[in-house]
Amino acid sequence: MRLGLVAIGLAFALVGGGMVVSFFAFSSGGPPGYVARSITASAIAPNQTQAWSLDTVGTSQGTLTFSWVSDFRANVSLWKATSCGQPSGVCPVGPALVRWPSDLSGTWKSSGSISSTYLVSVSDATLDAVSFNATLAESYSDQAFGLPATDLVFLTIGSILLLGTGAIGVFLGLFLPGGVYRAPSLEDDFDPDYPEPSGEFDELDDEENAEPP
Repeated sequence: MRLGLVAIGLAFALVGGGMVVSFFAFSSGGPPGYVARSITASAIAPNQTQAWSLDTVGTSQGTLTFSWVSDFRANVSLWKATSCGQPSGVCPVGPALVRWPSDLSGTWKSSGSISSTYLVSVSDATLDAVSFNATLAESYSDQAFGLPATDLVFLTIGSILLLGTGAIGVFLGLFLPGGVYRAPSLEDDFDPDYPEPSGEFDELDDEENAEPP
């Protein structure tokens, strides 16, 4: 047994196995989440416009529901928003997601990618002060760290390779005999049972080396 090889193989196997389990667990989606943001305005004056920014949990897959109600008719718009240098700190992005001109209530729902910030704009469409209430609700499920599918494939392949390398290391460490790669020494070649040469060979060598008369 080679304990060093076993230890290294176990380390590789644990890292690779942990990564594989994590990727499969998170790619199937985490526990569902729910976030709701509310707006309450007691008196929006005639010809006045008010706006609110609402933060959500930005995710690649979720459902967003916006609903509102007012006691008098109002013009209501919902936008995606981003940070900017305006006094409000946020600016609308692109066209409005939905508009309600001169209405008393409304509901809008969308599924898919959800931005992290939204902007609600309300203006009074009557000569009376308007009370306005709205809710922006988000339900979502966390998805695999937000990584693209191709990145997840390569990371999973790498994790499986680590796991396989670790398993091979453990197998070799358990079944390879210790010292199998030790360099041979002179003591390994020495055989104590091998007979020593007799003196006759020494006499022949002396006769061959003797000078002729």
